[in-house]
Amino acid sequence: MSLKRIFNRTIGASLVAMGIAAGFAALPAQADEKPVIRVLVGFPAGAGTDALARIYAEALAQQLNATTVVDNKPGAGGQIAAATLKQATPESNTIMFAVDHQVIMVPLVVKSPGFDVKKDMVPVGRIVKFYTCLAVPANSPAHTFNEYLDAVRKNPDLGNYGIPAPGSQAQFVGYVMGQHFKVPMNAVPYKGAAPAITDLIGAQVPAAIVPCDGLVEYRKAGKVRVLAMAADKRYSAMPDVPTFAEMGLKMPADAFLGVYASTTLKPELLKQITEATRKMFDNPRVVEKFASTNMEPSYASPDELRAFVDTATAFWAEQVRKSNFQAQ
Repeated sequence: MSLKRIFNRTIGASLVAMGIAAGFAALPAQADEKPVIRVLVGFPAGAGTDALARIYAEALAQQLNATTVVDNKPGAGGQIAAATLKQATPESNTIMFAVDHQVIMVPLVVKSPGFDVKKDMVPVGRIVKFYTCLAVPANSPAHTFNEYLDAVRKNPDLGNYGIPAPGSQAQFVGYVMGQHFKVPMNAVPYKGAAPAITDLIGAQVPAAIVPCDGLVEYRKAGKVRVLAMAADKRYSAMPDVPTFAEMGLKMPADAFLGVYASTTLKPELLKQITEATRKMFDNPRVVEKFASTNMEPSYASPDELRAFVDTATAFWAEQVRKSNFQAQ
């Protein structure tokens, strides 16, 4: 290897390290012109969203012959990461691996979210769908959804249900359910789905509305009973659990994880990332990795993702208004 090439590689690596140390203010290309793409994640390392984001980032790096760096910005239900995306510079090559809560619910339940989905983000594609389930402890008297409704009518305290966070979609799924079936429902906010599920298993809360994928193993072990789910179709990991739609209650509640780009992202790179994201679903190994998270691989194009978010936002905005939820 020539001295010049060694020098170029060393300088390139140093520049990348400097960019990372500077908080990704600028992420320059390496000497061989491989782009360095920053992938924001609004949740801690090791969380479900983070795990899937890393699978995506690895696949993206392989598709584009690029370097991807996952940058966790946890806090405020993903609000910090979304605000960081807005502030990204063209040189930072920044995209965000987002959960639907960040682009649908946060703008509805937070007075000043610090970003505007339509003005500050560009949809790249949906990666997976996941669903929201109503579950009860294993010792609950309710074995079916109808039995649960009857139990709540007799004892309104059984209408208390744990949710991952105040203002989360789960809170309003419970609200809509209560209004439709005419039962008293009262949300009990937790700091995340995990503690809500823990209390559900211990029967410290009589019910919970949480992501279905977080309940799969506990249901198999007989520790919880899943009664219904908010989804357009049944969940492949729980094919015997009915949807609210089957019982006459329809809502745009298919949650998702997807990719959004900063509006400052260079158009050519945005085009490459968008196409690479689509092509991932032609690779069975990548799709299998997505599915290993207990979420369902389900690609949607930028236009399809934008349309779904618009529809869901309109529906949930009406529920937020009707429920008299006070924006924080």
